[in-house]
Amino acid sequence: MPEKRQRVGYLTFGRDDFGYGLALCLSELTKCDLYRVSPKTARSVDWLVFSCFWWEHIYVLADFLRVAGISKNQAQRPRIIIGGFNTANPVPFLAYADYVVVGDGEGTLKAIIEDGSLPDNVLTDETKSVKYGVADLKPFCHETNNIARIEIARGCRAACTFCAVTHLKPYRELPSDQVKAAISKTKLRRVSLFAPEPTMHSQDEEITTICHNALKTRVDSDVRLDRLEKRNDSVPRVGIEGLSEKLRKSVKKPYTNEKIVSSVKQAIADGRRGMFMYMILDLPGERIEDWEEFRELCKKIGELPGADNFVLKPSPSVFLPTPHTSMQFNGIHWERDYHTQWEKFFGRGEDRDWEVTMAERSRVFSPHMRLLSMLSTRAGSEFIEFERIATANKAIAISGGRPATRDKRKLEKCVERFGGIEKYCGEIKIGPWQIVETCDAH
Repeated sequence: MPEKRQRVGYLTFGRDDFGYGLALCLSELTKCDLYRVSPKTARSVDWLVFSCFWWEHIYVLADFLRVAGISKNQAQRPRIIIGGFNTANPVPFLAYADYVVVGDGEGTLKAIIEDGSLPDNVLTDETKSVKYGVADLKPFCHETNNIARIEIARGCRAACTFCAVTHLKPYRELPSDQVKAAISKTKLRRVSLFAPEPTMHSQDEEITTICHNALKTRVDSDVRLDRLEKRNDSVPRVGIEGLSEKLRKSVKKPYTNEKIVSSVKQAIADGRRGMFMYMILDLPGERIEDWEEFRELCKKIGELPGADNFVLKPSPSVFLPTPHTSMQFNGIHWERDYHTQWEKFFGRGEDRDWEVTMAERSRVFSPHMRLLSMLSTRAGSEFIEFERIATANKAIAISGGRPATRDKRKLEKCVERFGGIEKYCGEIKIGPWQIVETCDAH
């Protein structure tokens, strides 16, 4: 009698391009039938596999299971596996799952579902600690939104203090011949050969040539400012991070204002149309003087010849102390309304006074969204009860596929029940994620 095939339901929360890792792990299964699930169909499978990338996704996961009518304490239900970048703190996820995959997930689904074994990077109710998974790269092509995505390197050779990739993932590359093999698997013209910094690949120029010879167009556009000359993108995306030289130096990205201005000057001379500048607000030590220094930087850019036809796109995020980094125990100023401060900085209507064409991004998390992010990042096993109460009291809800605050005061009261805001947003000395054994990536 033939062996019964397992029915595996899967879902990656967030954008489709977050699905690369889960698609790679699912491709290793040979004795299973795969189904993309919704809350309505989740009970019809033997296994549920979820990938949670950003901090928001544990809230979306909790809502999904609630709508599906599935909880871990039920006897008759699918077995649940959760992985993704956000499980660097696996403790809160364990309340929802039978298995929490930590780190690189290659080989784990096959081991758990088909082989009945337990890799050492999987946390269960029976294990007290877990190793952060590190796997070798292999050629794999994942097609989403008319783009073929191929991972060419994992880890990062830089040492930015806020970045979990730097601290958790040793640097590895996919050799050019294997990149070529992956490219040959797709008929799509646009390919994203992605890595934290693709130009740091030791064979980057050769890989670009392979791409061109295959009549493909590279669409990966992130690049470090000090490697800008290695990319030909019309509007490259660079991480500036700190508002001032002092703040950039503090996170080991010591670009001077002069370096930034000269880089934009060269970009204009090269005929580029603009530049995304990723910024991090509320870095430790940030002062009003740092904002004024950033204003002067933008003014100097506006004085460059040709700046009036150059589009500068500052894109903000707010500091989130990520587990396993050297900034993991830092506090944040959760109550600061950076959305309003950012908009006021650039002005509206007649208040705008920039010589360079300014097309700043304005999506910045509100204070209470930051509070939710810190609960997601720093909570332990209490998270499931916090989320349940906050949802039941209508303090929070899922809107448009992400958590949203519905009642600020009720949310604050809910957090007080679990130790208070300072417990999650202030400086701390220990975190639940320290049960994870990590390697020294640098």
